[in-house]
Amino acid sequence: MTAADRSRAAAHLSKALTYRTISFSEEDLADDSAFEAFLSFLERTYPTVYERMNVTLINKYSPVYHLKGRQKGKLPVLLLGHYDVVPVEENTMTDWKRDPFGGEVHESHIYGRGAMDDKNQVISIMESLETLLHEGYEPDRDIFVAFGFDEEVGGEQGAKAIAKYFEEKGLRFHLVLDEGGAVVLDTVEGVKTPLGLIGVAEKGSSMIRITAYGDGGHSSMPKKGSSVEVLSQAVLNLMRNPMKPRLTPPVRELFHGMAPFLGAKGILLRHVDWTFPVLARILSSSSVMNSMVRTTMAMTMAKAGSAMNVMPQEASVYVNVRILPGDTFEDVLLHMKTVNKDLDLSYEVLVREEASLISPHESEAFKAVERNALKVHPDAKVLPYLMAGGSDARKYEKLSDHILRFSCVRMTSADLDSIHATNERIHVDQLFGMIRFYVELLRDYETSE
Repeated sequence: MTAADRSRAAAHLSKALTYRTISFSEEDLADDSAFEAFLSFLERTYPTVYERMNVTLINKYSPVYHLKGRQKGKLPVLLLGHYDVVPVEENTMTDWKRDPFGGEVHESHIYGRGAMDDKNQVISIMESLETLLHEGYEPDRDIFVAFGFDEEVGGEQGAKAIAKYFEEKGLRFHLVLDEGGAVVLDTVEGVKTPLGLIGVAEKGSSMIRITAYGDGGHSSMPKKGSSVEVLSQAVLNLMRNPMKPRLTPPVRELFHGMAPFLGAKGILLRHVDWTFPVLARILSSSSVMNSMVRTTMAMTMAKAGSAMNVMPQEASVYVNVRILPGDTFEDVLLHMKTVNKDLDLSYEVLVREEASLISPHESEAFKAVERNALKVHPDAKVLPYLMAGGSDARKYEKLSDHILRFSCVRMTSADLDSIHATNERIHVDQLFGMIRFYVELLRDYETSE
């Protein structure tokens, strides 16, 4: 990229971050005009894309771009992203170094909600396409790009509708590439080599409301076994009795790949099939590593009572369950009920989502992503991994056997911590690396076999 290209790309992301395309849990809080304005911004900013590619809007706000390839017999490629962002909590606004919706550049970092999740990906894809199409790019197969507008609240109106659109057209894809893994630094203790983590699967994200019951009354004469006491015991039981750890194929490959970088400690990973019972106990002390080897439960919200001096008759907790491939939702529900069999509780299923399928890591699709990631980050070790978080990618499972989750951005633990948090930002060099990756990947499909 020339200096002018870099300056222009940075300015485009800065502008993209000024649009308050916020996804709220309550639909009536969404500002439709911001989504409309963002789409108009894309059309103004990338005229060659809109001239050369067919553009279809799904559910008003999800654009699908289609570039026809030279050959009809090859399966197309689908690149994904989303331009909605999570809210910024009002009481954290003063903690930001820069306006979270100002798109300001400070010390070579572009600040703003969505800088790392996921407007950086949207802009990187569009920049790469604009550049290549301006040069006369003609791929050997069809290229599709699709952007969701509600990924942060489940993707039901965006990604799910896009997938249905493709399914109705009878499309199958050689590769579906969404956000997910990254080239991570200093995130695994003892590993100095950058790890390029390509997600080949993701855990299911389900939500269950557990409710306990008790007698009401005045708090001056409290009875034993209140709803809050019972609920507290239920939560304690779940925390003390986690689901059993298991070794899944992507995590096995990840451990094998990391082993050479850990010296003597790597022996446990190298022989993980035999050492896993011991290793699992060690990993349980790390929230990151623990999430890779077991289904986890997080108590995210609690509700009880209507007044400070009244004993609540009901108390509820919302449990976000991240389901490991191989476990099922029914396994989770049975575990909850077994652990709390002596308590009077009800279980309400709010969201039921199983773990995704696992894409093979020895495929040509995986190798294409790996090959081009190494062009940008030649010092990295590329490995498959299991995503603990969710993405739109899972909505496309009927459309491809090769669904990968990877954002080619070099990230430190501090970068990771800024996602969905205060002072979310991206270094301009990180952005340029992402753009280069998409350019290289798309060029691969000019001459691919």
